[in-house]
Amino acid sequence: MINSSVDKLTRSTNFLRFLGQHALIAQEESPSTAGEEEIEDQKYHFVSLMLNLVNTFLYMVNTYIIVPTADDYSVSLGAASTVCGVVIGSMAVAQVFSSVYFSAWSNKSYFKPLVFSSIVLFLGNVCYAMAYDTKSLTVLIVGRLLCGVGFCKSCQSPVH
Repeated sequence: MINSSVDKLTRSTNFLRFLGQHALIAQEESPSTAGEEEIEDQKYHFVSLMLNLVNTFLYMVNTYIIVPTADDYSVSLGAASTVCGVVIGSMAVAQVFSSVYFSAWSNKSYFKPLVFSSIVLFLGNVCYAMAYDTKSLTVLIVGRLLCGVGFCKSCQSPVH
């Protein structure tokens, strides 16, 4: 009975190890190289965390500042007040299409899509802000589209 229990436990442990390896869960490494890689991982995680915080901040700015003021902003550029729906909705439309691409890209790597989305989200907010100076509704909508492309929900997690 004891031998049967040991065999059962050995098979379940081997099965769990097999699942872990195929789920890309890293095994513990030897202590000699773990210290060097741990320092590099901490730097990598810090940059990833900062990018996530910046992305989240910019997205919250879009949600809580830009969306409520989009109507007045569009009207100040000479557009009809009904264009506000296009301005607000353009971000969501861009997110629908970009999320498929970012989902596939972030399955291979998290850091590069996160950097790319941060840059595009920043550029989108700059375009949105520059629309008033250029008096261009096109720049306004392009800025919102870039914000939609730049917000990568599949890239964001606390630590990559």
